[in-house]
Amino acid sequence: MSGITFEEFWEFSQFMNNLDDFTIAMNMYTYAEQPVSKEEFQRAVLTCIGSPLKPHIVDTLFNILDVDGDQHLSYKDFISIMKDRKYRGNRSHMQPMPHTLDAFKSCVKSYI
Repeated sequence: MSGITFEEFWEFSQFMNNLDDFTIAMNMYTYAEQPVSKEEFQRAVLTCIGSPLKPHIVDTLFNILDVDGDQHLSYKDFISIMKDRKYRGNRSHMQPMPHTLDAFKSCVKSYI
């Protein structure tokens, strides 16, 4: 299993930043009382951010969030977990310290 690239991280961040739009796109599955497959998930992501997530990112999300192992996500569980994660990540105490930002920049420069 490999890690993720910066591009993949960026794409996932764009997805997280558009989670409200994704929620709207996924509401149709809730109204129909249907779970969400990987293909439907990717279609909704594509609609929201203009590009799909890499398959192994989607596989990872499904491995973590697919509670019963049926290769489908429960809309309610998925959205509540992702929104909780998004808002926990936006708390003010999570803001990077200046030295942390410098370390991050240095790491990115060395990668490039």
